[in-house]
Amino acid sequence: MSTGETIDITLPNFGAIRGSVDTKAQVAIFRNVPYALVPERWRVAVKPQPWTGVRDATVQGPVCPQGPTTYPLSKIVPEKYLQVGTNPKYEFGVDQSERDSLNMNIYVPLSVLKNRVEPVPVMTWVHGGAFRNGANCIPLYDARNFVARSVELNQPVIVVAINYRLTIFGFLASKELQQEMDEYVRQSPTPIPDYDQSIGNWGLQDQKLAFEWVRENIGALGGNGRNVTAWGESAGAFSLHYHMLIPTHFGLFDHAIMQSGVVGTMPAQTVELEGQAMFDKLVATLNVPVDLDGLEKVKRLRAVSMDDLTNASETAFPMTAYACYHDGGKFMPSTIPIQTLSTNPSSYDPSIKSIMIGSTRDEGTAFALAFPEAKISSYPAIVQQFVPIPQLIPLFQSAYGIPQSDAEVRKLLDEFIGDMVFQYPIEQIVNTLLEVQKIRGGPENFQLLRYHYNVTLNRIQELFPSLDAMHAGELPIIFGPPLSELVLTESELRLSREIQKHWIAFAYQKPITTDASGQVADVERDKAIVWTEDHQVKVGKGRRVSPEAQAFWDAMTNAKLQRVQQVLDCREQ
Repeated sequence: MSTGETIDITLPNFGAIRGSVDTKAQVAIFRNVPYALVPERWRVAVKPQPWTGVRDATVQGPVCPQGPTTYPLSKIVPEKYLQVGTNPKYEFGVDQSERDSLNMNIYVPLSVLKNRVEPVPVMTWVHGGAFRNGANCIPLYDARNFVARSVELNQPVIVVAINYRLTIFGFLASKELQQEMDEYVRQSPTPIPDYDQSIGNWGLQDQKLAFEWVRENIGALGGNGRNVTAWGESAGAFSLHYHMLIPTHFGLFDHAIMQSGVVGTMPAQTVELEGQAMFDKLVATLNVPVDLDGLEKVKRLRAVSMDDLTNASETAFPMTAYACYHDGGKFMPSTIPIQTLSTNPSSYDPSIKSIMIGSTRDEGTAFALAFPEAKISSYPAIVQQFVPIPQLIPLFQSAYGIPQSDAEVRKLLDEFIGDMVFQYPIEQIVNTLLEVQKIRGGPENFQLLRYHYNVTLNRIQELFPSLDAMHAGELPIIFGPPLSELVLTESELRLSREIQKHWIAFAYQKPITTDASGQVADVERDKAIVWTEDHQVKVGKGRRVSPEAQAFWDAMTNAKLQRVQQVLDCREQ
């Protein structure tokens, strides 16, 4: 990596920015470009004001408040290579900020800036992390090599990597927060739109502002604001799915790559149940008296420092995946669960032209580590925990069998969690998107592609032999960041270049749908592009959920959605 040169660009709506140049990759990098500011905790973000002079975009900006990640993928690189900044207080050495963390890193081919040829496609990256971790500063998401590869393929793209609010700063809801919002609206000297009154969905609302920024401003960097591929993994992927279903978010992007995540992966929760329980636990953790009225409780939470609130949330909710909320219709549809809405083909953003969706083979293995007690002796308790409806246990046993050893319990848990969180919800949405394709007149008007990633990284195999083709394990391969040469084998590096070719071709609406033998990955015929264990690209079977597991999860999902529907119905009365 060779840096030292800089380049200045003017954003007409804001001002000049100075980015750095990687002369080896021939990529300009603009860091810490603000797309919004947070005026106050638990309020909708606002667009930034123009600036004078040249804004330094050579240094990584602050990220959203969060605790350190414990996910195994972070362990594949030595710690010294993960330090992006110099602040020892926070992970990656990067500052955290409530107000100024809504920034983006933009990777642009130098040739696009200098030659000013035809505007190029834009790929906007939305990171995962269960809405509790993640940032655009993570070295894994350094897209300079990905962008350089696009130039090499004569299909140059711009990559934009965003931050958005996480944990309780972005996803917290309760009757007290609603009461405080109502009071804020009442006292406001100017009317506040219903959308801005939503509680618990600030992280997704941040993302909306980021996509709007790209639409309106990327042209100054040589990007085509009318050809935007939204690209996300895990929480990033299901975020994109939410955007496709929320009418006020329609038109944010044109195409989508959804890696291991749909709405059913992390369904919207209810303020009355899950949200209230989380708020009450946070209040108790911070020793706020429970007998205070709602306005006073929120006032005291607002007075807690950012770091103390982060620490309290880490104490109260270790390993918790956060979610957004059904909020009475201000942001989220109010009459039916959005997971139900996601299976209705007429609910989708009509401006979406194509979607590529897929998963890793062993989605559940890393999450099953949270259950170290999973043994044959504890198996009955595990079943009771995961299958709380006794009538569904025969369906469960039909789908997953009855284990006879500790090893079989571990294997069952890996598969069960993978199906519950990823494979089954994705299967549901693939079927729905096929209906979308039919309604819109076929692949010419809406194209659907499916992939499967079956590769176990050599480094993962060395450190965590049981994780195999784990959730998020494809990210070092797809991004191919500078640190990849430290952790990927020669064969994996070759695979990286091949997969990058597929992702970039998709952004150009020239998807690669065949393998070397000429087979076509036709989703309608239950086919998918498969990245195999031996690092080959083949067309294989699309469906990954057995008929027995499908029947079980259909029943489980229907029961859960009935519960959510009851809460929403009570709210409407």
